[in-house]
Amino acid sequence: MTASSPPDLGERAPSFATRTHHGESITLEKLGGAPALLMFYPFAFSAVCGSELRSLASRGAQIRDIGATVLAISCDPLHSLRAYAESLRIGGDELPFSLVSDFWPHGHIAGSYGVFDSERGTANRTSVLLDTQLRVAHLQSVPNAQARDLDETFSVLARLS
Repeated sequence: MTASSPPDLGERAPSFATRTHHGESITLEKLGGAPALLMFYPFAFSAVCGSELRSLASRGAQIRDIGATVLAISCDPLHSLRAYAESLRIGGDELPFSLVSDFWPHGHIAGSYGVFDSERGTANRTSVLLDTQLRVAHLQSVPNAQARDLDETFSVLARLS
């Protein structure tokens, strides 16, 4: 699969249908009406991804206050994501976001957002922030070995709510 380029700001986000680590079906259309963060990451159980997602989990109150929906998307299979979700829990609390599998067709969602690395078979470390109308409002990409600036992400999410 060859990745296209990311959607332009203001463009409607590409549709998708997949499942969360809870096994629930999720589609882009279910996200409408609230700001959303699609947080693509390369690998479950990797050091940078784990620290980044634990930091995101620690902001659960902020996610709820903004009223945002957060989906952390990787090309890992669903069963791996279930185990990964358990490893990310802080103090036994449920994650304030869902881990989403882009395993099959492999990398289809990441590819439609222009963030699939076909040589590695993973998503690149990219955040796509959507407004309440499911339009792309902000993109943030960093090298895979570097964590994203969550302060920037939450500043934009707050403006979108």
